[in-house]
Amino acid sequence: MSKQKILLTETHHGGILVAFYKSLMDACGRQQGLDTFMTAARAYGERRGRRMAMRAVRDGNPLDMASYFAYGEMLFNSEGLSDPGTYEVTPGTVHERQTDCWWAREFRAMGCLECGVDYCLEIDNSVIRGFNPTLGFARTQNMHLNSSCDFYYYGPEVAEGFMETYGSRVKPGEKVKYELAFHCADVYDMFCRVIGQILPEKKGAVMEAARAILAQRYGEEFFAALEAYQDRNFDEI
Repeated sequence: MSKQKILLTETHHGGILVAFYKSLMDACGRQQGLDTFMTAARAYGERRGRRMAMRAVRDGNPLDMASYFAYGEMLFNSEGLSDPGTYEVTPGTVHERQTDCWWAREFRAMGCLECGVDYCLEIDNSVIRGFNPTLGFARTQNMHLNSSCDFYYYGPEVAEGFMETYGSRVKPGEKVKYELAFHCADVYDMFCRVIGQILPEKKGAVMEAARAILAQRYGEEFFAALEAYQDRNFDEI
């Protein structure tokens, strides 16, 4: 793997989404642009969830809520946020509340709050669906329209101490979480694939416009960091 010149973060991940969102809307109009964007976002989330599920099953763990938490792939960085988030556990339920996040900040900074509204309506459901569609989950609001993102995770295995014990599902030393550069390359790859399938005649223009937005925002070094993953098969674990 080639050396990355810049460190990709949650901010870049959000920027990739905005770049495709704006480019699709400009190229296709609201209806087809949004449908294409959401199809790609769902496919991306489901692929993440499938990788999580495959690792859990490989290790002999059930596809329940404890495994969902244990095998979550993202290495989040809350340093610099006004609120790192809270998790309230009651028997059978985890209530997660977030009032600040890097994605929301980047959606606002790029003048595309509507991207956050649409993407965040679906992404967590998609990851859950890819992992195990029978799990209980509800997202009651997001911070783009309200003061916080609120998520509820349901499972009979959720009990006192859940947040301190679910990690025991993963074997010591086993890697299940990946840096944000991996996830940036993953979402970029999925959007390219889906756009190419749905809009073969418009893909070139959409990609050119999206890359122009990203280059202006982050510089050409951004693409070198993505290309470090060009040989990665994101369908595999």
